[in-house]
Amino acid sequence: MISGQAKSSFDHLFEKSVMANIVASTDDSCEIQPIGDPEEISEDEFVVLTISSPFFRVMACFHFSNDNSTVSHFAKRSNLDAEAIDNSAFRDAFLEFCNICCGTIQRDLHKHYQYLGMSTPYVLLKTCLSFISTLEPGYVRHYRITINHSLVLHATLCVCDYGVVDFEVDTSAAIEDTGELELF
Repeated sequence: MISGQAKSSFDHLFEKSVMANIVASTDDSCEIQPIGDPEEISEDEFVVLTISSPFFRVMACFHFSNDNSTVSHFAKRSNLDAEAIDNSAFRDAFLEFCNICCGTIQRDLHKHYQYLGMSTPYVLLKTCLSFISTLEPGYVRHYRITINHSLVLHATLCVCDYGVVDFEVDTSAAIEDTGELELF
């Protein structure tokens, strides 16, 4: 069973993580809105990451297509040349964004749950999304993410519960910088 405050907390952590990590510059705007109809999700593929504990498993799904505006945004976000980026570099940039988002969520969940593990990101086709229901999740929320009032992406948050899941996060906390991985 997932309490109402836990559902709100999962939503808050997810939205905060996306807002902190999806923009390419401080001039970018981002809006996240829950949607009721998953049929709105039109992207061809999605990236899945899981955060697991003895009490729950969170599945974060970030939907994407390889259209010019999406490729350009994630190239810019990763400081890559949008004109020269190939499919492999785009996927790496998108996977990095997804990984950072879930790492942020895991870090925040660790304040409430001690034993957490996180998967590596993997890519699935849109048709696989319908199989989420076979996991019998206790909570599913779909989102529309709009960047700069033009680029629209979607995400799905799914929580499977294995016991009582009840926690509350401080929703008044400011968005924190998650940092970047630096290679030497």
